[in-house]
Amino acid sequence: MYLKRNFPYIVAGYVTAVGLFFSFSAFIEDAFLDPEPPGSHFLAVLSIIFIGAGIYFIYLLNRGKLKKSGKTITEVRQEAIEKLKDQALLAQIALEDKNREIRKTAEKRLDELNN
Repeated sequence: MYLKRNFPYIVAGYVTAVGLFFSFSAFIEDAFLDPEPPGSHFLAVLSIIFIGAGIYFIYLLNRGKLKKSGKTITEVRQEAIEKLKDQALLAQIALEDKNREIRKTAEKRLDELNN
């Protein structure tokens, strides 16, 4: 749950770290990445864009602007299963689906149809 809750911060930090890496590579001669002068200017601009994007994502996360909106895929699938009448399809979903919640919903719908 820790990873799931903090995943947006991890991605924003990664984007910022990539920008910092490009920044160091553009200004410091490195054996790993040694761009020619026109390429170093492009790399410097790219690093600024990545650093700015990472900081902006963190800002948006802290302001609550990147919250999920709408239904999840699981919720949409559950609603669709609740409308199904084909017992063979419901049985296949109940036995083979990878999502435990979807399997339980399909089993519940099969019980409703059989009673």
